[in-house]
Amino acid sequence: MSSEWQESFGDRLIGVIRLNRPIYEAIKRDPRATTQALLIVLFLGLATGIALTTTSFPIDSSGMDAETAAVVNEMAQAFTFQTNGQKVVALVASVITSLIGWYITSWLLIFVGNRMSRQLGDRTTSEQMRRLVGWGYAPQLASFLAPIPLVGPLLAFVGGIWAFVTGVMAVRTAFNVSIGRAIAIEILAFLVYLFAIFVVVILVALVFVAFA
Repeated sequence: MSSEWQESFGDRLIGVIRLNRPIYEAIKRDPRATTQALLIVLFLGLATGIALTTTSFPIDSSGMDAETAAVVNEMAQAFTFQTNGQKVVALVASVITSLIGWYITSWLLIFVGNRMSRQLGDRTTSEQMRRLVGWGYAPQLASFLAPIPLVGPLLAFVGGIWAFVTGVMAVRTAFNVSIGRAIAIEILAFLVYLFAIFVVVILVALVFVAFA
């Protein structure tokens, strides 16, 4: 039996965080890693939801006019979860958003990566990309520590930064390209993702203003 089938979830988690290239290669080849990646994404969504529902968002509206301050405070109120029902809804929404983001990110990386790596490396499938992207999210599980005073938010921030590094390694493994080209693929896909989010936010804001 090949070694990738013998690796435990914990072994892979440590290997991904340590940027162990053979671990990434094993994840790419192993169909079971897709389910494992899904679990990571679900846990990440849950961790993000917990951080969101336990973190306050103080808003200083002293320098705003009354109308702007009212709109800002109303939007901030939307991210304040006081009742158990609101917290449950926030957790579910966070998990769903995490799943959607996983699929969109994987698709964008496939779209960009297979074009930038043409003639330079291997083409990869959507499922293989989802495996690698999901496992690349692993350092962000530090978001579970965000509610801990002082050190929690710092560890969550470090995990988010390191997730970019593991994401680059995932892209490099997926398309068999250099680190520089992997970073370019990651950044370009991220910029496209941000642009899409920006467009959605603008449309939602316009609807919100129209019906306010």
